Amino acid sequence: MHHRALPAVTATIAMLVAAPAIAGGSTGSFHLLGAAGLTPSGVSANGGVVAGYNTSQFWYWTQEQGITLIGGITPSAGGAGSADISDNGARIGYTVINPGTGKTEGAFYDIATGQTTRIGNFGFSCDLSATSCWGMSGDGTTMVGLGWHNLCAARAFRYTAGGALVDLGTLVPGSPSRANACSGNGAVIAGWQDTQQGARQAAYWKDGVEKYIYTQSGQPLGEAGVVSSDGVWILGLGASTNGNLAWRWSETTGYLPLPVSPIPNFRGYPTGISNDASRILMFYRTQFPPATGGEGYLWINGTLQSLEVLAAEAGVFIPTGVRMALPLAISGDGYTIVGSARTPQGVQGFVLDLPRPAQCVADLNGDGQVAAQDIAALLSDWGSTASAADLNGDGSVGAADITVLLSAWGACP
Repeated sequence: MHHRALPAVTATIAMLVAAPAIAGGSTGSFHLLGAAGLTPSGVSANGGVVAGYNTSQFWYWTQEQGITLIGGITPSAGGAGSADISDNGARIGYTVINPGTGKTEGAFYDIATGQTTRIGNFGFSCDLSATSCWGMSGDGTTMVGLGWHNLCAARAFRYTAGGALVDLGTLVPGSPSRANACSGNGAVIAGWQDTQQGARQAAYWKDGVEKYIYTQSGQPLGEAGVVSSDGVWILGLGASTNGNLAWRWSETTGYLPLPVSPIPNFRGYPTGISNDASRILMFYRTQFPPATGGEGYLWINGTLQSLEVLAAEAGVFIPTGVRMALPLAISGDGYTIVGSARTPQGVQGFVLDLPRPAQCVADLNGDGQVAAQDIAALLSDWGSTASAADLNGDGSVGAADITVLLSAWGACP
């Protein structure tokens, strides 16, 4: 597979960026990716590597190298699903065409080698699609999404690298289901289950068993789309049964509504959660197109702040007329946000890097501490030229990065 950098995009980034590299700086920065049609949808745990798609294929981005195209078939090109990325920024989950069948399949892309590994299918397809990636675990081993069976029967699936493609089933005979996201180790999966009437209802899978998610009074909720790294929290969309309020849920607390929209007649859409669950990424808009017609917000320990205000308070410059309308992913450490922005030049992808404590730069798995797991992540990317483990920003992972990591050892503040 061949890939190339986008020189126009790289040049645009070079003009816009004056701050240090994401992995090594704590002053914060903002990046517009410059070319139309670029949709960032996944980000590594420390914000150093971003994954996304354009109108024809998938890509990944680092501040040092700009955008690198990796192929595949995107939703707007007739595929389905989204792009996701592992916590260490080394592996991307996306969707490709199987050249033997001419149908889509979910796949893993390893940045260091450029190798693509397809996950297979159930032996059936519906139009172009056989399987498609909708989410991936933080450890990079598990993919979840939608797979097709005979007579265009759609089912949620789980695939574990080196394992097998597993049909997660359905609670309603004859009705489809889909998996949208999973926990850091792939053990907890969230998505939707269609009712007999065709409404998408929140569901999750744990230990291979599917269950519905309800309000405290037993009312059904809209589809679930986010799972915290530890599998404790699930986030999803509202429904008429709860006043269309976005929500968070855990087995301990049950249903908890997220804030009412600060904009009249808008609805909330949660799209990400930090690994410590203290930050929830959201946008508010109407249920009607365009998707970028709303406004982006960050929920921080119960307080809702618009992304533009948050950036201004952190001293990060946002160009005039830019609105971070469609935030789609947040790094595990909670400081880097990516998505689509409205700009005077049209819709563009953006990367907002908020100032982060220097002690947490080396928290590669985003678990709130610098420990043995982070050394393991760094060593697994040794020599890589495109990795979140490049802590000193010199363009490769090596001995100098271990020094940075060890100097930050311990719990993040």
